[in-house]
Amino acid sequence: MARQQRRLAAILVMDVVGSSRLMGRDESGTVARLRDHRINRLEPTLLRHDGRLVKLMGDGALAEFTSALDALSAAVEFQQAMADANRDAPEDTALVFRVGLHAGDVIVEEDDLLGDDVNVAKRLEELAPGGSVVVSETVRQAVGDRLKVGFADLGNPSLKNIDRPVQAYRVTWSAADWRVPLVPASAFSLKTQRGRKRMGLSLAALAGLVIAVGFAYMALAPKPPPTIAQLRDLKAEDLERLLTERRAADAAAAEKKRIEDEARRKADEDAEAVRQANADLEKARQDRQKAEADLAKLKADMEARRQATAADQRQLADSAARRAAEEEAQRKAEVEMAALRLIEEEARRKAAEEAENKRQADEALAMAEAARRQADEEAAARRQAEEKIQATAQQRAEAEAAVAAAQKQRAEAEAVETALRLGAADRQRVQVALTSLGFDTRGADGTFGPRSREMIASWQKKLGVPSTGFLTGSQQQALLREAAPALSKYDEKRKAEEEAKAQAAAPSPSVAPPAPSPPIVAGAAPAPAPAGAFDGTYNGALALQGGTALRPVRINVVNGKGTGTVTWLGCGVGQIVITITPQGAVSGTSELAAGGHCRQGNFELTGTVVGRELRLRSGGYAIYLTR
Repeated sequence: MARQQRRLAAILVMDVVGSSRLMGRDESGTVARLRDHRINRLEPTLLRHDGRLVKLMGDGALAEFTSALDALSAAVEFQQAMADANRDAPEDTALVFRVGLHAGDVIVEEDDLLGDDVNVAKRLEELAPGGSVVVSETVRQAVGDRLKVGFADLGNPSLKNIDRPVQAYRVTWSAADWRVPLVPASAFSLKTQRGRKRMGLSLAALAGLVIAVGFAYMALAPKPPPTIAQLRDLKAEDLERLLTERRAADAAAAEKKRIEDEARRKADEDAEAVRQANADLEKARQDRQKAEADLAKLKADMEARRQATAADQRQLADSAARRAAEEEAQRKAEVEMAALRLIEEEARRKAAEEAENKRQADEALAMAEAARRQADEEAAARRQAEEKIQATAQQRAEAEAAVAAAQKQRAEAEAVETALRLGAADRQRVQVALTSLGFDTRGADGTFGPRSREMIASWQKKLGVPSTGFLTGSQQQALLREAAPALSKYDEKRKAEEEAKAQAAAPSPSVAPPAPSPPIVAGAAPAPAPAGAFDGTYNGALALQGGTALRPVRINVVNGKGTGTVTWLGCGVGQIVITITPQGAVSGTSELAAGGHCRQGNFELTGTVVGRELRLRSGGYAIYLTR
């Protein structure tokens, strides 16, 4: 989807006060005066202040400026020029404008401006008294004290369909400060004519492009998308697959947690073994230290006794014996010390093995924790993917529901207009009425083409009803009443043309008059139709009271006997059985199907066959079908 183009702009909206009254009184003169004021006052003012005329809206206009200062200057100059022009004009023919001005962010689509800030400018224009200018707080702050104008505070008025508060001001000025000489149209008409010529060429090119795209779409239209039931099945398969993966991930996480607990238990056992080995090593070290202390003490005792018995042979002999015994004891102590060293080395080796086992257990525990974290991350990613799929499915369902609702509304509106059975003359009157109200259909050819549909939708939007482009019976009557003056002129013109044609086609006196038709006997029954004259398939719709709710109907007639169906929304499909007499009288029954919130029931049908039309009624319902 292409990114929307936006820009900051000062938006000026103007409209004529009481335009319907002026048009009804003097349509041609009012249009001529509007054109004169636009060419000689509005367009020169826009050129002087670098403004751009975006579009004309019936008897009003929308203009754009890059500066709020230029926009307000142009608005005041134009209103002062209009006041000077209306000074000597009769009150009942003077054109008085009201102007609204706002500055903000707008959406640019080709040469048009859209957006909330454009709507604010329009609402400010509706708030303005005739001949005045009303601006927003944004414009007042941007202009400041740089213009010879004053601002009368209007507070925060309630603006239609604008939720946020908008501070409004009515602009005041002195006529002596804003005298602007009238610039003749020739001073800039060349430029505007060139612009109009370019616009005309652009519109022609655009129309050709639209027609080409339409034919291309009809030729290359894609096949219809999958049904909702297929989409629902697909989502169920995806959901089942995700649930299966989720259960497998949970089982893997549980197994990894068990391995992690087993590794933690083994690490605790290895730590206890290391602690016991360290205790054994410490005890062996203490025993060795005690043996070394005993050996040192023994050596000291032997040396003392040797020195004490040096003079006494006997004592020497005894000393030799004791010395031998002491040496034997020393040898035993050395053997014990060697054994203790072996025990210490074995304990050290065992401690090293236990430390290695502990290190391996720690590594296994770290790997198990990493695997558990990875499993948690994968499970979280799967949950996010599942949530995203569910959100996408919900968005798709909502979008499909919105499209279906729009299509249903358009189909119902089209069926309502079809039920009106508007002839070419009726359509021409509708086109004349729309054009007279400022919704130019570009001719009254009796065919509702794209332009006529667009103007019907614009008129419906003005009324605040759904802009379907198709008319209901009440809307047709309201449109004809609103444009009654223009339609009266149109009917008079048509009548005069028909009378002129009748006079031109009248036979000369020398031509013999046509033979008189046989008299019609009052109350005489119509002649019976030949057998099978009414056979065929009739299609149409059942219109509820008010003509706003339509139900499809189809009846097949063979030898005066007809069977068919009628579709009731929320109830189902009901059966229809009818009988047609040779004179075209119809009788029969219609069934209301039992389903949803409906109970089964039958209704009597009556009607007639007129040409290729089958016209039926049942209570408050009317059914029109064609063969």
